[in-house]
Amino acid sequence: MSMNASNQDVTKLASVSPVDEQLYNELKLEDFARLFGTTVNGIPQDCRELISKNDFRYRKLNGGERDQVLLSVLKRIDSGQFTQAGKESKTRWEKGWAENLRSFIEQSHDLSKLVPKFLKPAQPLRIYQDYAMPADPNFEFNWYDVFRHWLFRTYLKDVETVYEFGCGSGYNLAVLAQLYPDKRLYGLDWAAASKDTVNELGRTYGWNMLGLIFDFFAPDWSIKIVGNSAVLTIGALEQTGRDYESFLQYVLECRPSLCLHVEPIVEWYDESNLIDYVAVRFHRARKYWEGFPNRLRQLENEGKIEILKTCRSYFGSLYHDGYSYLVWRPKAKA
Repeated sequence: MSMNASNQDVTKLASVSPVDEQLYNELKLEDFARLFGTTVNGIPQDCRELISKNDFRYRKLNGGERDQVLLSVLKRIDSGQFTQAGKESKTRWEKGWAENLRSFIEQSHDLSKLVPKFLKPAQPLRIYQDYAMPADPNFEFNWYDVFRHWLFRTYLKDVETVYEFGCGSGYNLAVLAQLYPDKRLYGLDWAAASKDTVNELGRTYGWNMLGLIFDFFAPDWSIKIVGNSAVLTIGALEQTGRDYESFLQYVLECRPSLCLHVEPIVEWYDESNLIDYVAVRFHRARKYWEGFPNRLRQLENEGKIEILKTCRSYFGSLYHDGYSYLVWRPKAKA
């Protein structure tokens, strides 16, 4: 998943020189609260420390720079070069997660080697429905690190077990293990390399976690979810397109205490906004998941689940906003 030439051109175009210092904006604590869908008081101390130690300055792109980024993105969408989500993409993900596993082992189990290759540094970002160029090349990952610490502190503190489905390289589980050493963690993915990475993490660091093979499209019903547990997906269910019903029925039958999904959600874009409209085109070109929020509302109207929180996060990478989230739980059977 290396950066292609068009992305390199965009990065070069939108780079910021030191003389542009006065043009920078900066994400403040209030911005993080707004983007997370919480209040300033809802940001815990460890998240505040992560915010203060990183550089969250950015420059909003205007005029010709903005037009060139838009043009580059639209040309890439129209080129048909993007791979598409679905059952046929398993081999690609197996290869990608195997690369992370190999780097992790070869580099003395350095946790930074678990960062997925699709988190590309030094690219324009999407902030508040517009394009911006960050001062720090690792702005997106640093933002995401604050976000996942907040998310895990807010929603997973009271459960005893967490099941991350589509766990990929295991880099979210590594954070969970450090935040909650007493919780039991499961990393589930259809790629064998993901299972091996999770088990390697457990052996190396003594963390209470286990890797398992699991396919969204053909759930293994023999894998049982224990009581007082949470189901977690982060940028994983997007790969199911409209073929998520089998997994949803599996979760409904298992009845976890909480379900937390962090995914790009096409229904929440505003197509009257140009930047959002481009994200919708990208989303559908990739055939990412669609229809899930409406399906949850249908289940809630039928009295089968309770939706606890929905939040669009107005932050994302070059192509889309990938950090919106839904929180829900199945209701007990009558």
